[in-house]
Amino acid sequence: MSAYLIITYDVTDPERFADYNPGSLPAIGATVSAHEGEVIFAGPADYLDGEPRGTAVGLKFPSPEAAQAWLDDPDYAEAKAIRLESTGEITSFVIRGR
Repeated sequence: MSAYLIITYDVTDPERFADYNPGSLPAIGATVSAHEGEVIFAGPADYLDGEPRGTAVGLKFPSPEAAQAWLDDPDYAEAKAIRLESTGEITSFVIRGR
């Protein structure tokens, strides 16, 4: 069963966020791949309902456990810390696929 990890957020510190994107993209890509994941989309979204956020990211993993393992991966920890420090109004969730 595949799993889709969706993360939405607003960038609150653009200068610091630049250390995450584009600064950490090679490390992010490597850790996503290490957990058999792939980036499906990343960027602004056209919201139909709810509170709009500046960025939406969608990642596909082979299972919810693989998605969580990526979030907890020590090799992603430094980049993740930058993302958390430089963004706000973060929402993360997993949708189970078929």
